[in-house]
Amino acid sequence: MPSVTRRAHATRADRRDEIRGRLLSAIERLLDEGESFTEVSVERITAEAGLSRSTFYVYFEDKGDLLHGLAAHVIDLLLEAAGRWWSLPPEADRDDVERALQALATAYRPHQTLLAAVVEASAYDQRVREHFAGLMRTAGDRLEAHIRAGQANGSIPAELAPDAVAGWLVWMAERGLGTLVRPADAAEADALVRALTAIVWNTLYRPARDPTRSAATATV
Repeated sequence: MPSVTRRAHATRADRRDEIRGRLLSAIERLLDEGESFTEVSVERITAEAGLSRSTFYVYFEDKGDLLHGLAAHVIDLLLEAAGRWWSLPPEADRDDVERALQALATAYRPHQTLLAAVVEASAYDQRVREHFAGLMRTAGDRLEAHIRAGQANGSIPAELAPDAVAGWLVWMAERGLGTLVRPADAAEADALVRALTAIVWNTLYRPARDPTRSAATATV
C-alpha cells in the first residue's frame, strides 16, 4: 500500500505539472501578443494563467526560474523530436531525412515564442544561459554519436570530423529555426525544411551513397 509520504510527493508533482502547463500556455499567449519576457511581470503572467502570486512563488523563485523550468520541458520535447534524425538507420534515404527534420520543425513551431524568450534571457540570466548551453551540448553529443555510428557502418563519410560537423549542424538548425522558420507561414516553413534537408543530406549522407562524388569533396 502506498505510503502517505509517497502520495503527498505524487500529488505535489502532479500539481506542479498542472501549474507549469497553465503558466506555459499563459506565457506563450502573452509572447504571441507581442509582450517581451524581460518586461512582463509575474503579476501579469499569473493573472493570464488564472493563478495567484502566492501560488507562483510556491513553485518558482522568480521569472528566471520559471523560464528555466519551462524551457527544460520544451527543449526535452525538441530533443525527443530530433531523436528521429539521430536514430535514422544506415539505409535511410533523403525522404527519411526530410521527414525527420520536418518532425523537429513541427515540434518547434508551437513553442517558438517561448524559445525566442529563452535565447533573449540567456544574454542576462546565467541559469538560463548555462541550461540552454547544456541542452545544446546534449544535442551536439547525440548527433556526434549518430555521425560516428554512420562512419562505422559506412553510411557517413569517414573523412568528416564528427564533433565539428555535429556542432555546426546543431547550432545552424537552432538559429535557422529561430530566425527563418519562426516568422514563416506553413508553405515557407516546408520550403525551409527542404532546404535544411538538402544541407544535411549533402553533408552527411549523399557522399557515401554517390560513387561519382569523391571522398575529398566531402572533407570538412
